[in-house]
Amino acid sequence: MPVAAAYPPRAAMFMSVPLRERTNLAHRIIWAREDESMTRAHVITGGFGAGKTTAIRWLMSHKPENEFWVVILNEFTDAGLDALSVAESARGNYDVRLVAGGCLCCIGELEFGKQLRDILKVLKPARLLIEPSGAGHAADIVDELATYEAQQALHLDSVICLVDALDAVRILRMREANEWSQIQSADVLLMSKSDLAGESERETFAAIAAAQYPAKRYVGTCSGGALPAQAMLRYSRNSGFSLVREDAASAPTTAEFAIAGLAGGETQLSQLGLWAVSWTLPRELTFSRVVIEPRVNWLLDAYQPWLRRFKAVFRTGPGPSWLIQSHGRGLSGEDSAYRRDSRLEIVMGARPTEVFLDAWRAMLRDAALAPRH
Repeated sequence: MPVAAAYPPRAAMFMSVPLRERTNLAHRIIWAREDESMTRAHVITGGFGAGKTTAIRWLMSHKPENEFWVVILNEFTDAGLDALSVAESARGNYDVRLVAGGCLCCIGELEFGKQLRDILKVLKPARLLIEPSGAGHAADIVDELATYEAQQALHLDSVICLVDALDAVRILRMREANEWSQIQSADVLLMSKSDLAGESERETFAAIAAAQYPAKRYVGTCSGGALPAQAMLRYSRNSGFSLVREDAASAPTTAEFAIAGLAGGETQLSQLGLWAVSWTLPRELTFSRVVIEPRVNWLLDAYQPWLRRFKAVFRTGPGPSWLIQSHGRGLSGEDSAYRRDSRLEIVMGARPTEVFLDAWRAMLRDAALAPRH
């Protein structure tokens, strides 16, 4: 199973090095800081027993000794065993904070907010690692961190979800809401305990990754808590495609898309007799389902002979995002925990005309709700 469709530049350098030399190079790649003045945050989520604490212990034992890092651990009980194990493995300057007795997204929300404000205002660490409990909703934590990111108090570099290789079959079959939302909210999807995985588990994990929209920025594996370098890179909003694969022979073109006083992006791509267009829309915007649903249904019907695939995810308020899709007939929708932005992607069997593009642009602008200030 290929672990990623494309590597970022630093990741490509990493993958060109012989395996035995990667560990030391990985440390240099992971810990490179692009902005010394701002805390870089990472959320490491996943189900119970997926290896979240083991991954944080590995990170803390490999961090630069001269950097100050803070970890926020969320435990259902107040025993603090995970906090103790993380502290024992850490090197250099660090602080481990425990939010016990409930999920960060519900019962522990107020305590998490208090801890976060104190950490960013007083401690100002180089890195902030956050581990929600296995029952936590990572998307709500992403929303909280995005508020601080908008205030330039931190960079939310990556949301990492670990999927236990030995539990992958059940996760795909059941699609339990909480576990699936953890996967949806992530930028990076990793199969943990990969050393124990057989071909069936690997195929199942690949199916989990393939079911996500938008596509994950990086898909890979880990064992013993050792995260790949790509997991700790900074993943900003991506204007690429999920429904078609980009390659050097068909480089996409992107232009600014003005909407509700903000700047989004419109990207077009031609490949193997197919044409694709996508819109990436600012995270600050929310969209009206009342406007979107009838207009999208009308557009899908009007252009049905040429449409091959359609998918979109819209932030529609403080709750879950709205994922809608069509393979040429009808429109289906469901909740999604994806929070990075809103986006729409269309694949066609004919070149899109300006009339076609203007109709979709108008729908998006009409459905956009002005951001609250």
